[in-house]
Amino acid sequence: MKNLLLFILLASYSVVSMCQEIEKTFVPYYQTEDGTQEFERVSSKIEAKAIGFGYGGVNQYLTVFNSKNSPIRFKSGSLPKFLMKLDPGIDPLDLVIISKADVVKKRKTYRRFVQQGHNMGGAKDLSEHLTIPELKPIEGQENLYEMVFKKPLVPGEYAFQPIYKGQQAANILATNNNVRIYCFGID
Repeated sequence: MKNLLLFILLASYSVVSMCQEIEKTFVPYYQTEDGTQEFERVSSKIEAKAIGFGYGGVNQYLTVFNSKNSPIRFKSGSLPKFLMKLDPGIDPLDLVIISKADVVKKRKTYRRFVQQGHNMGGAKDLSEHLTIPELKPIEGQENLYEMVFKKPLVPGEYAFQPIYKGQQAANILATNNNVRIYCFGID
């Protein structure tokens, strides 16, 4: 009985301390033994590239220059908990999208993440590049969610697609094509 009570006390303490460390909304975090940590936050440039002289459509990319790999690395098959706090009243369905980097030549010094694609028939199937995790609410914590993946993430470089909100969403077309993204890698 004492062990059960001690376990419940420690579990509730860890969830409460996790929530206290997460202050920013719409920012992804990951859980370690030392607490919650932020992913690598870098500036990326929004670019469009025609595929096959335009016959293959156009892909829109988020490109991170002068950085081939993220310093935040995880082992394949043993990902930590991914967490995100949302504003009250936000529907978490399809809100978070994680993009896998395109494979570029070894001599290149950039990472390029597919954001969206279009061809003559409309939108392209980018399911091999984009992953939409399920956001499960964490019990006892208001507006705090854990990201659950239906399929394991394969080794590579990944980035969280930007989430535009408030004034940022209204002015997205007036930007200088630079966007902050959160990145990580899987070995």
